[in-house]
Amino acid sequence: MFCLTNFEELSFVDQISDLNALLQKEPVKILELLQENFDISTFIPDSFYNSFYSDLGRDRRFSLESVLSALIIMHLFRIPSTYLLWVFLTFSHDIRYFCRLSDRVPDEPFFSRFKSSFEVQIAELFNNMALKVNDICKEIDEALPSDSPDKGLSSLLIYDTSGAKPAVKENNPKTLVSEINKQKSFARICNNPDFNPYAAAYKNMPKQSSVNPSIKLDFVNGHFGYFYKFGMITNGFGIPLRLHFFDSDFYSSLNSDFDSPEDQKYEFDNASLLPVVKPFLDSLPLNNFTSFLGDSEFDSYDNFSFLKSSGFEKVFIPINPRNTKDSIKSYDLDGTPICPVDKSPFIPDGSCRGENRSFRYKFVCPKSIRVKGKWTTTCENPCRETNSTVTNYIYPHQDFRLYPGVLRSSDEWDKTYKIRASIEREFASMKNNSLVSSPKTFKLETIRSDIFLCAISKLVVVILAHALNNPQYLRNLSQLVKHAA
Repeated sequence: MFCLTNFEELSFVDQISDLNALLQKEPVKILELLQENFDISTFIPDSFYNSFYSDLGRDRRFSLESVLSALIIMHLFRIPSTYLLWVFLTFSHDIRYFCRLSDRVPDEPFFSRFKSSFEVQIAELFNNMALKVNDICKEIDEALPSDSPDKGLSSLLIYDTSGAKPAVKENNPKTLVSEINKQKSFARICNNPDFNPYAAAYKNMPKQSSVNPSIKLDFVNGHFGYFYKFGMITNGFGIPLRLHFFDSDFYSSLNSDFDSPEDQKYEFDNASLLPVVKPFLDSLPLNNFTSFLGDSEFDSYDNFSFLKSSGFEKVFIPINPRNTKDSIKSYDLDGTPICPVDKSPFIPDGSCRGENRSFRYKFVCPKSIRVKGKWTTTCENPCRETNSTVTNYIYPHQDFRLYPGVLRSSDEWDKTYKIRASIEREFASMKNNSLVSSPKTFKLETIRSDIFLCAISKLVVVILAHALNNPQYLRNLSQLVKHAA
């Protein structure tokens, strides 16, 4: 249940080997494509220039474009440290030329100070690029043929949460394991078969890191640990469009005492939807998103009400049993009416809308069969008297949470909800970079900057794929380079 992570220290020889391996992957071709089709200066906001060049009133030896280009290269090639970035810049003339670095190369402390000092401006740069990429995705979507499986992906909005696992003392495996062993010893002494040592360990562990209250004990990536959590929005293509980090201000308004980590994760994730999605929608000049996808952690009447008022026609969020009230016990978790006797689901029979009547879905008794085109019940004790079969109607407009524009038991739901996996793949791709998954610092400004820069590198690939007219590779840089070679 708890994760033990092994870290490997790279020697200088290993770093040079990594550099040689990088050269074998034709980075020169990547640099040439970027130089011809991507200009970072067109996305840098004026406020970033003003902050960078006015800092302490000193002349800058390195231009803002040069520093950002080096950091983007760092994340494109998943270089795991600023020191190794310095090695690459020192030994590679081609990378230095692309970054417009001539006589000198910034040292490691310079890059570290840059990320911690200009985190807000890096976030603004990401938001600028995300708006452009959103337009590119709409353009790609419109150009797709009507029978393409990717048609309509630009109109899907997907949201989920994840977390970085900083190098704080609470994430030391010894700290976690010692507490578990202590609870296991207690379980043997009290001889209680119902005692759960893992749950007891969770209750006894501090709920936040001593260095920063925003680094919380949570369940992320399949294990417990102390994480700095953030929310991410993507479209149906899986392209990151918004990042939002959860700090102490967010947690201060929420409950802090939970019986289980599952309850904590549900409440934290559920409360995060509104403060992440609303600012993103407000930043769009025109909301082109018609459907929302999320997992069951976001199931609540408040969230469904917000999404409906925001203009989403369909919301694909499974009902969470933890949030199921007694008022819907006559329905299953798909919103389908169930038999009051054996709880089996009714059979869907399409939709109907009579004259001057509301749109509604029709369901018939689960023990019904069609005889000469008409439903007939085979139930020996039908719920009510009828000449054919027991019929039930549901009216979607009466409860958007139960009927969010699409039936949960329908083929459309099954087909569309699978697309939510694209955000999971994007998280996995970002966390292939150790700067995102396991930062070696607990300085939150640096962690945020690295995550923003990693997302920026993803947007660069989209811009490059669009410029080269190869939209099928908008999430795969290596295939894009091979195709362009």
